[in-house]
Amino acid sequence: MHRAFAAICILTLLAGCAGGEDGMPGRHTLLPDTGRDFPSVWLSIPEGVSMRERSVGRDARLYDFSLSGRTILGLYLGANPTFAPADGAREVESETVGGLPAKTVVARSGDRWSRDMLVTSRRPIFYHFYYRDLGGSDLIAADHIIGSLQER
Repeated sequence: MHRAFAAICILTLLAGCAGGEDGMPGRHTLLPDTGRDFPSVWLSIPEGVSMRERSVGRDARLYDFSLSGRTILGLYLGANPTFAPADGAREVESETVGGLPAKTVVARSGDRWSRDMLVTSRRPIFYHFYYRDLGGSDLIAADHIIGSLQER
């Protein structure tokens, strides 16, 4: 499991490079409709990836990121995420994303990866990124988006 996590960390570090340093063309995009109760959130969206807001509530936002018609990544932005990794649990790793503390759980099956990551905002909200059973360019694009998170 540690080798699998190390591989995901390397992908995330590469994906987190700003300004296309990871070699993946994309565009810096402000998340739509975050409202005044949420921070301004910028992500780097790779070419070919579309983003849409799936559901809007008073205290939460859900976003889907799709590539070639397939959803590759989901993002919950709000105060009550359903993913709550326990501190100290063996499968939970701590890291930072965009200067913010994060906890992540990854799983690997062959060359396919699944991931849940909970990033703590400077405000009393969370970013819960999640993907299931990704490989190849889908995995690279999803990790690029996660690693590009910038809160302003």
